[in-house]
Amino acid sequence: MGDFHLAQANITTGRWPFDHWRMRGFASRVDSINDLAQQAPGFVWRPASERMTNDLLRLGRNPMLEAFNLSVWESIESLWAFTFSGIHLEAVKRSAQWFDPATAFDVMWWVPAGHRPTTEEGLAKLDLVRREGPTPDGFTFRRRYPAPEPHAR
Repeated sequence: MGDFHLAQANITTGRWPFDHWRMRGFASRVDSINDLAQQAPGFVWRPASERMTNDLLRLGRNPMLEAFNLSVWESIESLWAFTFSGIHLEAVKRSAQWFDPATAFDVMWWVPAGHRPTTEEGLAKLDLVRREGPTPDGFTFRRRYPAPEPHAR
């Protein structure tokens, strides 16, 4: 296990509330995709879906319209392998029918191994990428930054 892990967050706004019949294709995949992620090589952690929903409500967001995800992985490669394979890739390919592409943002950042980012931290990193584009503090698959060098011991 390295000194750093990769945190990721993504958010997008549904074209309809998640309980609308047109969102069934998305809503019916969420639990199985989350289960597969937790079994994927390199997966480290994700908060319970209920926690993220409650956090969004507490922060004045609409969890019936905004899809927010937060997780931690061992590496960029392990996140990439999960993101672009299987039923997750199928959902990504169909995402424009469920979500407004202009609202889709994702971010990755390095965290010390063992750190569990909060919803607020994930949302702040998403805002950072929206404002400044990719930086070492928040980046994307298209513009990646390496993990920080471990401190000399």
